[in-house]
Amino acid sequence: MSSSLLLSTAMLQFLAAYTVITITPGPIGLATGSLASLHGFGRTIPLLAGIGAGTAVLAVLVAFGAVHLAASLSMPTVKIAGAAVLGWMALRIARTAPPATDETPHKRQAGLFAGGFLISFLSPEAATFFAVAFMGLMLPIQNPSEMLLVAAVVAIFDIGWYGFLAIVLSRPAVRAAAMRRHRVICRVAGAVLAILAVVTALSAFQST
Repeated sequence: MSSSLLLSTAMLQFLAAYTVITITPGPIGLATGSLASLHGFGRTIPLLAGIGAGTAVLAVLVAFGAVHLAASLSMPTVKIAGAAVLGWMALRIARTAPPATDETPHKRQAGLFAGGFLISFLSPEAATFFAVAFMGLMLPIQNPSEMLLVAAVVAIFDIGWYGFLAIVLSRPAVRAAAMRRHRVICRVAGAVLAILAVVTALSAFQST
């Protein structure tokens, strides 16, 4: 069952939407980019490990709650509520202001792992997206093995993306250019989520 979920269309749709959430400039990207530009990619490894661990734990906890909550709700209700939440996220992301450039990490060594864990575990965007997706809107989860599989997938995805980002943003010129394009990136990401919200809302009326 887990292997079929990994290769399913639902997983691909989930990862496509999660990509929009992840690549949108925010505190995690700024932390990895700042650390890499100041101290090189090697110093970001503990931070990246913490980010992956925090995302995995968050995914498991949200999936556990979503499975139990979804059982008491009808699918059209879940889809309409999910569409509303995705629409709110689209608006929030599109209007996100550029993060302050002086937010450089102060912790070192083991503290970087803890910092990475907390910054990803406490991410409201990721928590909201997971809740919507796992309640049956995008990636219905049915058992603990699927929870662990999805947690591993999002952790690997986060480590891979932010690791790549750290390598690229270790060049100050590239980081400065990315900050200048911040508003455009956020608006594009918001538009993609808005489209997903509309499609989700329409699907609620097509089922039953």
